Amino acid sequence: MEGVDTPSKPSTKDVGDDEIGVVEIASKNGDLVLHVEHGAPEPKIHSFKVSTAALKKSKYFERLLEAGRFGEGQQVASQHDLLRQKFQDITLAPTIELPSIRIVDLGRISAVKSTRPLLTDFFLIMHDKDTSSPPPVSNLANLAIVADRFDALATVRTYVRRKKFLLALDAKTQPKAEASLSEERVRQRFLVALLLDHAPWIERYSARLINRGWVGQEADVDDPLWWDLPGRVEEELAFRRDCILETIQSLQSHFLALYSSRARQCRLGYDSSPECDSFQFGEMVRFFLRAGTLSLTPTILPPEEPNQPYEGDILALLDRLKQIPEYQVDRNHSHCGIRTRLVPLADLLGAAATQAGLCGECWAADRSAHSWMGAKRPLKWVRAKDGVVLRVGGGQCGRRHVSVRDFFMATERDWSG
Repeated sequence: MEGVDTPSKPSTKDVGDDEIGVVEIASKNGDLVLHVEHGAPEPKIHSFKVSTAALKKSKYFERLLEAGRFGEGQQVASQHDLLRQKFQDITLAPTIELPSIRIVDLGRISAVKSTRPLLTDFFLIMHDKDTSSPPPVSNLANLAIVADRFDALATVRTYVRRKKFLLALDAKTQPKAEASLSEERVRQRFLVALLLDHAPWIERYSARLINRGWVGQEADVDDPLWWDLPGRVEEELAFRRDCILETIQSLQSHFLALYSSRARQCRLGYDSSPECDSFQFGEMVRFFLRAGTLSLTPTILPPEEPNQPYEGDILALLDRLKQIPEYQVDRNHSHCGIRTRLVPLADLLGAAATQAGLCGECWAADRSAHSWMGAKRPLKWVRAKDGVVLRVGGGQCGRRHVSVRDFFMATERDWSG
């Protein structure tokens, strides 16, 4: 039963090599030897005595071992027939006489000193045996990649949930350590969550990847899978980040347009003056230039290289914008600037940005409906009418997701109101 460990089950400490150097995963009922290669240009080979019945929990091995479908399956079936004639029971046959299959490539795992411990854990899980627990996140990420490579995610997912590995990792990670996780550690956790369907980590770490700017970069083909998230997830996160940055830029453009228009913004009543608006506009432009969110680009002869998108932390950028002073042309002109109007909107943007990650449950249930990349962009978002739903109850999270998505994906925004 899920969540309950069985102490009597054999574990990794029961696994050893036989006299010919084969790791005995299934020492009593093993009927096949796998020679697994990984790495280039000189791949390392490790051999494992396993049970074909256990291996067939993997769809990859189930197809491979199907007699008549592939040469390997036919070969194994033929050799098993010969062994039955010779020993009556295949389990009585010495390891050296068992049929063997050569397996190449474990997927895009990270560079490790030896793949033997990783493979041992994977095959133990396939044979309903316990591994050491809980493994570090990097090991768990590699294990999930191997499970994905051999189409055995369901088996590994069930095991990881039963052993409560992810809950244990959360419990021993202090808030300070959690906040200071490197990009690679965050990506490893996010990949584990994606492949093993752990919803809390999916939303938490996808939002962090989006807001920290840790998406959208080209990965090398030899990099581990967490540097190039599968299923177009990398593109999805990069698209969401672009939408958030576009919204922040829209807010800045809104205030620049207000103070460069003929509409009076000075709030001194009957004594409001265009000089105050000009002063506020100049100070605003100077602040945005210092903050690095605005560039005065010439149009007579445009620069050869355009500005690159902001690559830093989105929440830090919003905090920087909120530092704009309440400029006054003189002591009578209080609150004529944008600070009192910008800060609440920047707070709204920050709150919405933290909820722009993937919802694990919605992503698993209907990926196409939850994706921003495939959604139609709303024509206009109006602050006074639409707002942003940040909290919902009763399992209605879809309403929140749509509200946040429409806010960030609108082609036009009305920030007034």
